Amino acid sequence: MDMKVNKRQGQLLNETIAQWQQQQLIDTQQAQQLRQSYRIISFDWKLLAVYSFWVAIACFILSVILLVADDYLMALMSRLINTPASVLTIISTLIAGGFFFLGVKRRQRYPEKTVSNEAMFFFGVLITAVASGFLSHTAMAQNWRESLFILIPTITYLIIGVQLRSVLVWLFALFGMGLWVLTETSYLAPNHYLFWGMNIPLRLTVIGALIIGLSALVKHNPRLLYLQEATLFIGLLYFFSALWMLTIFGNYDSLSAWSHIKQIELWGWSVAMIFLTLGAILYGIKYNNPLIRAFGIIFLLLCLYSRYFEFFWGTLHKALFFAILALSFWWIGSRAEKLWQLGNKHE
Repeated sequence: MDMKVNKRQGQLLNETIAQWQQQQLIDTQQAQQLRQSYRIISFDWKLLAVYSFWVAIACFILSVILLVADDYLMALMSRLINTPASVLTIISTLIAGGFFFLGVKRRQRYPEKTVSNEAMFFFGVLITAVASGFLSHTAMAQNWRESLFILIPTITYLIIGVQLRSVLVWLFALFGMGLWVLTETSYLAPNHYLFWGMNIPLRLTVIGALIIGLSALVKHNPRLLYLQEATLFIGLLYFFSALWMLTIFGNYDSLSAWSHIKQIELWGWSVAMIFLTLGAILYGIKYNNPLIRAFGIIFLLLCLYSRYFEFFWGTLHKALFFAILALSFWWIGSRAEKLWQLGNKHE
């Protein structure tokens, strides 16, 4: 059976085969056989399926968050169903377990339908969150901290994600882990702002760095290697998003304190972000890691554009600002080209 590839993958394969043929690594007949081994599809239906399922999942997540966060709606649902919260917790837990079970059976029966199989696991994730919401309304859990109702499903996702080898469930475990740490540290902070001298964005950068470190540990475990890229993605997302927020809000203990400072006073965070994003770009190029490279490029541009709107919107002409950016990136590109050519000479 011919392998199906999209246009971008097909172009890469064609260029690779042509280069091999030019270097006389393969002859004309072998090149023709390789080109006949794959077929370029005009439309990537798999990518559409992935995007569609992700949009559906995002909508479900928003729906559940709004439901669980609304105490009135949760209490109203309990009254309408006329069932004790403890019974609803048990029922929803069983339903969640049923979805995970059906997801495993479906994956065994249709292993090629990876996207819809993972989507089935999502419903288990969803109902697990609902069960935790019902648990918070039981008499037993009335005096528990709110962070516990985040920790319980997070631990559940961690265990199930590893046992079922589900990247989707593992992603929700990492999201839950970050949310639990922020909630717990906010509860322990004296004024709900600073914990060990760190506000929420700074704490989030620490969480991101720890998750990035976790991805490095996972990489060296053959059993968990399939989780490495997803773990790295969440770690980078936490780290750079929080770092960008620090360039705007700094490490202040309240919004009132932040409102009395000038943005120029936060220049240190901007410099730190520029160096870290440039480091990510260079690391991604050197070690051929497109994920780290992409995060570095995206957040470097985001940092520069944010500083532009803060410092130069009313003073520096827009054309001049972008001309300076263009010249700087032209210089970076020229230096990168020279280094690349130098590397080719030494090969």
